[in-house]
Amino acid sequence: MDVPVRYAHLYAALGADLFGKINASKILAVGAGGIGCELLKNLVLSGFEDIEVIDLDTIDVSNLNRQFLFRKEHVGQPKATVAAAAALRFNPRARIVAYHDNIKNTKFGPEFFKKFTLVMNALDNLDARRHVNRLCLAADRPLIESGSAGYLGQVQVIRKDMTECFECQPRPTPKQFAVCTIRSNPSQPIHCIVWAKYLYGMLFGQKDDSNSVTDLSDEKTDQGESSTSQIVDEEATSHKQRGLPFWVFYKTFHQDIKKVASVTEMWVDRLPPSPLSIDTIMAAKQSSSSSSSSSSSITGLKDQVVWNLVQNAEVFLESTRRLEERRHVQGESTWDKDDPLALDFVTAASNLRSHVFGIPLQSRFDVKSLAGNIIPAIATTNAVVAGLILTEAYKLMRADGNTERCRSV
Repeated sequence: MDVPVRYAHLYAALGADLFGKINASKILAVGAGGIGCELLKNLVLSGFEDIEVIDLDTIDVSNLNRQFLFRKEHVGQPKATVAAAAALRFNPRARIVAYHDNIKNTKFGPEFFKKFTLVMNALDNLDARRHVNRLCLAADRPLIESGSAGYLGQVQVIRKDMTECFECQPRPTPKQFAVCTIRSNPSQPIHCIVWAKYLYGMLFGQKDDSNSVTDLSDEKTDQGESSTSQIVDEEATSHKQRGLPFWVFYKTFHQDIKKVASVTEMWVDRLPPSPLSIDTIMAAKQSSSSSSSSSSSITGLKDQVVWNLVQNAEVFLESTRRLEERRHVQGESTWDKDDPLALDFVTAASNLRSHVFGIPLQSRFDVKSLAGNIIPAIATTNAVVAGLILTEAYKLMRADGNTERCRSV
């Protein structure tokens, strides 16, 4: 067998038979985030040359401290496309097809999966992981399932009629939530609540470079004609001059949301988010003030009453103003559910984000009880998990798909 020099060490270590199987295989990697970046790099350095990768997400500033195939200039671009291009620099012989798409798109059905030798999951979304599990069972293709949460990680080999599948054991409702889920595409109230806690920490807590729910120094759009960009810049400057509450509202609930909504691939199965305008909200309040005075009695509302849009906007502006004043006097603070002012901020911010994404609003009482814990995303955990995926892939290929020597770790 004529082996390229770059593969000589693999040929010697793995043997002709296993190396030949690896080199001739076709791999599907689902996810190009924390584990996915490490996995793609491992695949191209381990002799796998025919790879396809699917990921719906785009690159955020917060990804750069642990997803090492991405650079600052890649922010806003599709993860799958950028990761594939970066991985090819490790091994130009590889062929990587990247899909910036939703794995639940009907075009990725059983027939699509049947063309692969092996499927590798690198997802943090429980629903998507269940979906891939079912497709692999339907297509009778081996799946290496993986995940990480802080310092903990897991790898599981799934093969029809040989092992239990991802859904054979009931999965408990998570009490913690992955950072990427919170930041990219919220679908539950808890995602918005934890996002609001992030925002609180960014504005009023200790400096944390890994906390990048938004970039408050960025007043420009990524693309567009110069005249449009100029208008956006002037609008951003105008809000910034009105003070921190108005600037944060504009940046997080208008400018950032318009950017997310423009990624049309993300909204195939649900309505896109709707940007908010504080001036429009306040104008609506003024027009209805003659017939209703409910919005003026916010301080008298009970904790179990769900605030409307106007009330949430007013509480957000007022709590942000008061928290900013407190920070100047008392210094940085940590979010505490028993701090009334901090709870007001997180309730209002999470409800505004929920309104934007079409998620049910929550009462102050609900927010206090639902507030979850944030899982730190740790690069070394992802690297270990990606390495274990390759180890299990070697075992599967050596045994022609037999799972006898595979382990769940």
